[in-house]
Amino acid sequence: MYYDITFGIVSPNDDELTPVEIDRLLAQGYFRHNLNMASYEMMYFDDKMQGVLPLRCEVQSGMFSKSQRKKINQSLRKFQVEITPLNITEEHETLYSEYRKERFDEENKSLLQYFGVDDEEDLGLLPFETMQISFYQDNKLIAASYFDVGEQSIASLMAMYDHNFKQEGLGFISMLLEMKWALENKKDWYYPGYTLDQPSCFDYKLRLPNVQAFNWKKEWEDWKNIDLKLTKRYKTLHALEDIVEDINKTCLVKGHVAEEQNFFTSMWHDMFDFTQAVEAPIYGSFPIGQYHQMVVIYDPVQDQFVVKPHIFKMESGLTKEITTKDPEEISTLINAYFTYLQIIDVRITQAIDDFQEVLNNSNLEFDTVEVMGNASRHPNYKWLSLKNGNIHWMIMTFWDNDRRQFFYHPLTFKYHQKRWVSPFGLCTAEVALLKISSYIETKEEDWEDLLSETE
Repeated sequence: MYYDITFGIVSPNDDELTPVEIDRLLAQGYFRHNLNMASYEMMYFDDKMQGVLPLRCEVQSGMFSKSQRKKINQSLRKFQVEITPLNITEEHETLYSEYRKERFDEENKSLLQYFGVDDEEDLGLLPFETMQISFYQDNKLIAASYFDVGEQSIASLMAMYDHNFKQEGLGFISMLLEMKWALENKKDWYYPGYTLDQPSCFDYKLRLPNVQAFNWKKEWEDWKNIDLKLTKRYKTLHALEDIVEDINKTCLVKGHVAEEQNFFTSMWHDMFDFTQAVEAPIYGSFPIGQYHQMVVIYDPVQDQFVVKPHIFKMESGLTKEITTKDPEEISTLINAYFTYLQIIDVRITQAIDDFQEVLNNSNLEFDTVEVMGNASRHPNYKWLSLKNGNIHWMIMTFWDNDRRQFFYHPLTFKYHQKRWVSPFGLCTAEVALLKISSYIETKEEDWEDLLSETE
């Protein structure tokens, strides 16, 4: 990992989530996520990277403003409000499904699955003490909210409401009622989740009394003292924008700042090699060919930039990566990779053209002949695809540095095995086509078997 970011998951399967432990995790910026407690400093939301700021409110008498007390009293008079332990009925399931569809255009969402279980009986196995506030009008459920109870704190989970009652503001009112419950039950802290470091749909939480935010330095500050320009997302974005602008002044290729949507999924499951995601949520991208890029990753802790080729590797003698703040040094490395890659690209393109010329002069015919490419393959990241019905060959190019020439490695796809196989090794274009022709003829019965399996 190159980018240092706070990210944590605590599973009830690994740790005993007692009320005291839940309090401790909440105080460290964690919040409930399905079955787990989670903490992350950034998230990809609303099609962009966002900084996350966990919130809490100190629970004390006299905390509500006059207008907030009025809202609470009006709601208690207007609606039948029940506060009970978690009890998911068919009404609650229906309301949740309709709410998710109306607000987020999501189909077939289950409230039970929101809590991480498939059956109602499994709710009792969860380590959380979850309470439920239900709003009724004329015996019809119109809104509900949920919160977990710790030793000295409670944590709001989510609220839902009938779209016809949107103007009532029951989502916010349910939070006021949760805080009222916390006060009556002698709790010290109320955790309403988080907001973001850019304007968002979560900002209504900032209207709650006594709001504090977690600054990711193990400290809570009054919201009015929070400087949003100090979040890791903001610092990273602007540091990259500045360095990319400076690099572009002398670089042969022009870069831009990009965001990696798959960063958090890849980090959560430790699968960067599989997803091929860049190891940073925000980074500088410098394309140096059709399939490759150099990436500039900012380290906000060290205030340095890591520069390296993404995915591909070259036996070129070039520096594999550098850590620096000097845009000239970064530009020099990117230019070196770009120049070297252009030389290789010219060689591979010429090798593929040479093979196609030999193919055109042969008796072999294919339905499609295409040049394919993949950034994860190097130095043979481009190859020739030959298809004839369900027969598929892939012609890879390999540079022999001793002989100073390219050789070809034909592979064919075995449908019944669902894998590429190499019937023969490296050879010249002429020999490769002779072997392919001979292979097709001598394996005619095998091809019939393969074709029959794919029909």
